[in-house]
Amino acid sequence: MDGRAGVRASTSTVTSPLALAGHPSTTKQTNNGTTARHTNGGIVDQRPADRQALGDPLPYRVMSRVYLAPCRASDSDQELARVTEALWHRAGFDDIFEARDLPALKLHVGEPGTKTFVRPAIAAALVRCMAATGAAPFLTDTAVLYRSRRDNAVGHAQVAQEHGFGFEAVGAPFIPADGLNGAEEIDVTVDGEHCQQVSIATGIMHARSMLVLSHATGHLGTGMGGALKNLGMGCSSKRAKLRQHHGQQPRIDEDSCTACGTCADWCPSDAIEVNDYAVIDDQTCIGCGECVAVCRDDAVRFDWAIGGRELQERIVEHAAAVVRRKPERIGYVTAAMAITKDCDCLGLDQEPLCEDIGLLASRDPVAIDQAVLRLFQERAGQSIESLSYPKTDATIQLAHGERMGLGQRDYELVMV
Repeated sequence: MDGRAGVRASTSTVTSPLALAGHPSTTKQTNNGTTARHTNGGIVDQRPADRQALGDPLPYRVMSRVYLAPCRASDSDQELARVTEALWHRAGFDDIFEARDLPALKLHVGEPGTKTFVRPAIAAALVRCMAATGAAPFLTDTAVLYRSRRDNAVGHAQVAQEHGFGFEAVGAPFIPADGLNGAEEIDVTVDGEHCQQVSIATGIMHARSMLVLSHATGHLGTGMGGALKNLGMGCSSKRAKLRQHHGQQPRIDEDSCTACGTCADWCPSDAIEVNDYAVIDDQTCIGCGECVAVCRDDAVRFDWAIGGRELQERIVEHAAAVVRRKPERIGYVTAAMAITKDCDCLGLDQEPLCEDIGLLASRDPVAIDQAVLRLFQERAGQSIESLSYPKTDATIQLAHGERMGLGQRDYELVMV
C-alpha cells in the first residue's frame, strides 16, 4: 500500500508527535492502515502503511512539507501569477537562490500540437520571484530522442517561443542545457543499483541553484511523470536517455497491427519496417517506447513489469546526480492541472483525466510526487496509472528515490 487512497478515518485516535512538539493535533488510524494527521495549521500528514507496519520512527523527525495552492488551468494569467507568487512565499523558496546565481528553471515547453503544457504565466511568475533574490534565471530543457523540432537547440528554442515562453513574455531566455545537439554533458558518479555513472546536461550541472517546474501527467513507462522524471530524464543528455531506456524491447502483435506506419514515423532509431505489419529490429531498437505511445491500435506490446521497473529506477539514479550536486539549492513546483494520460512529449490535444487540483511546491521531489499520486486518487477515485497505463506502478520511482536518499514519501500537506 502506498498511502495514495483517500479513506475516511474511522478507528483509534492517539496523540501525535506534532502535539508533543507543541502543535495541537490528533492522529487517526484509518481502515487502510494509513495515518491522516490534521493540525491547527491546516497541515495533513499522510504516512504510507508500510511505515506503520515496520514501526518506522520517521514521524518523530521533521517531515517534508508539500504546499498546495488550489487553482485551475483555465484561470486567468493574473490569477495564476497571484497563486504562484503566494505559493512561492509560503514555501519559503527565497533562501534557495542567491545574488549572482544563474539558476535553471527546468520545465517542459510542450511538443508542437500539445495544448496542456504548463501555462507560461506560471513560469513568468516564478522567474520574477527568482529574479527578486538577485539571481538571473534562465529557462531550460534538454533535447528529446525521437524525431521532433525539439531534438536540437534551435528547433527547441523556436517551439518555446511559439508556446509563449519567449523572453518578452516570461522575462528569461530559453537556453537548452545540453547544447546544440543534445551532446553537451558531464559524467557524474552515483553508485546506483543500475548505473555507476550517469551523464547530465552541462547547463544543469553548472547552475548553482535550480527550480524544477513539472506538469503532472500519466506516462507510458513510469505510470506518472512528475518531479523525479523531470529531474532524471529531463536533465539528461541524449546519451544518458538512451542508457535509461536500454534493454526494453517492445514487440508487435501482428493480428492487431494495421500497417499504418505511425510507429515507424516516430521511431528515433529507424528500427521499424512496415510491410503487411510492422516489424521491430531488436538490434537497432533503443527501447524508448515511442511506438507504444503513438500506436492507437494497441498493436505494440511491452513487458511493463521488467522494463518499467528498471526504467523508473534508472531515471531516479540520474535524478540523484542532479540533487546531490545542489544540496538545499533546488525547489520543486508541480502543476497538477490538465492531468492527461500521456506526457507533454506527445503532440496530441488530450482531455484531462480528472478535475484540476492546483499548484504544489516542496523541497522534496519524492514527497511532491507522492502528494500528486494521493491527491489524484482522492479527486478521481482511481489511481493515475489505472486511468492511463494500468500495468505500470508509479510508486516504484518513489521507493527508489527514498533508497537513493532523494527524499521521503511521508509528508505534511499544507494548504495555501
